[in-house]
Amino acid sequence: MWLSVPLRSLWRNRRRTLLSIAVVTLGTAISLVVLGFVEDSRDQLKRTTVEEYGNVQIASADLWDETADDYAYLIPPETVAEVDGLLATEPAFVGRTLRLEFPGLLASGERTQVVQAVGLEPDNGILDPPSIAEGRGLEPGDTASVLVGRSLAERLSIEVGDPLLFTLTTAAGAYNATPLIVAGIYRFQSENAELRTIFLPLEFGKLLLGTSGVDRIVIGLSGLGLTDAARGRVQAGLDRAGIELEARTWYELSPIYRQLSGYFNLLFGFLSLAVTILVFAIILQVLTLSFLERTREIGTLRALGTTRGEVFRLFFVESAWLALLGGLVGVAAGVLFSFAFNAVGIEWKPPGTVDPVTFTIVLRPMTILPPFVVGVVATLISGLFPSIRTSRIRVVDALRVE
Repeated sequence: MWLSVPLRSLWRNRRRTLLSIAVVTLGTAISLVVLGFVEDSRDQLKRTTVEEYGNVQIASADLWDETADDYAYLIPPETVAEVDGLLATEPAFVGRTLRLEFPGLLASGERTQVVQAVGLEPDNGILDPPSIAEGRGLEPGDTASVLVGRSLAERLSIEVGDPLLFTLTTAAGAYNATPLIVAGIYRFQSENAELRTIFLPLEFGKLLLGTSGVDRIVIGLSGLGLTDAARGRVQAGLDRAGIELEARTWYELSPIYRQLSGYFNLLFGFLSLAVTILVFAIILQVLTLSFLERTREIGTLRALGTTRGEVFRLFFVESAWLALLGGLVGVAAGVLFSFAFNAVGIEWKPPGTVDPVTFTIVLRPMTILPPFVVGVVATLISGLFPSIRTSRIRVVDALRVE
């Protein structure tokens, strides 16, 4: 009875029922589409961030805090060997690579650009350079070879095979300069990274800087979801061994990811609030008018012995049916729209990127459930007040209504 009677009431007032379901459907579908786009943007940002930083990096706290004098933060070979021994006991560990970063000035003819040189181990399989657009990547045995980004190549009019001049200050504070040959031009989603980052063979970078140390150890893990636990175990091992290094995860190293991820959360939170207010206001008005028109019916029910609690239950279940039907139809509409939209393959260019990316709406349980919950909860809340008000009408007053 408590399920069938409210359904019959909804069917009797089909116009208002359809209007209410349409409002809930629209709010749920819009939330689903926006959340799917937000999660796709977050996933793309996460992938590019992990490609740039790896899962976990180990370095001196002075490097992370930018408080070191000159190159005092460099990790000597014997400390690297100790860390390797610790990493061998980490269950999620799949490999590590070494890096050495230092600033310098890159010149092509009369054109110059301040860059950050990254010395890496060629073909390390853990944190290789971004994909190559022209030429080739770095290979074992390379010395004065360099990879430059497309944006930098365009600014300095660089092509594969061109000679460049790179000047820097060594770890001892001396001036150093070396010729380089462009082995390849890489592509990356970040225009700033393409413009300001060059890649050199690690051993050649050490030679230029005049050191045998590296500034960080990059760890590869068997899964992205294992990052936090692995970082905790690695840090605990470093502390027990008395090695004064600090492990940081990819998202700790990327303020841009944290900022944008927070912005995405704020965006969906604001949208959820707007949808909740919209659905609440419209459904509240529709249900209030609908229940008022049935005041005499309520009086008859009360006169036949129906209690206030039973009246409240009848009308609140009616609101629950609206919430459930509107939420389900909204999810179905949002999913169908997402499939159709994804099939079209619309591209857009996020700010600060070089290549356009496909505008995709991600469909997974965590992008479908929150919009459904928001729509249902907003409808239930809007049905609560008129249900309470209607159940409290006195029998005499209700029967007096014409």
